[in-house]
Amino acid sequence: MRLDFRWNHREEDILNRVTGGERGKLFLANEAKRLMDPYVPALNMGLARNVKVSIENGQGSVHYQSPYARYQYHGKVMVSKRPGVRGAAKIVKQPEQDLTYTKFRHPLATSKWDKAMLSAHKDDLVRAMQNYVEGGR
Repeated sequence: MRLDFRWNHREEDILNRVTGGERGKLFLANEAKRLMDPYVPALNMGLARNVKVSIENGQGSVHYQSPYARYQYHGKVMVSKRPGVRGAAKIVKQPEQDLTYTKFRHPLATSKWDKAMLSAHKDDLVRAMQNYVEGGR
């Protein structure tokens, strides 16, 4: 017996339909942001509050928009290339020195908070997306 199977739609279209398309991607990005919050450095909560969740290049995106977000994310002490010049680009201080995060408000705060969140909550993120796809069942 021979069986031929042909899709009526492109694989990408089927995947989009099954996962909720852009709404599903936005849901997943919002859920990732929620799960990342405890890991984001938050002395005055500015970094955690200045976040844009959107769709970029067909993917869900969580973008921390504070000017200092990059330095906090990489966790290295940075200094101005041109001391005394406001807004000058920054470079990693030599010798390299890690930032120390205040654990008062966010005891889990760390650099590369997305990786820390995935390490601790990957299953929760997958479960949330599964529930979303299944319609909350």
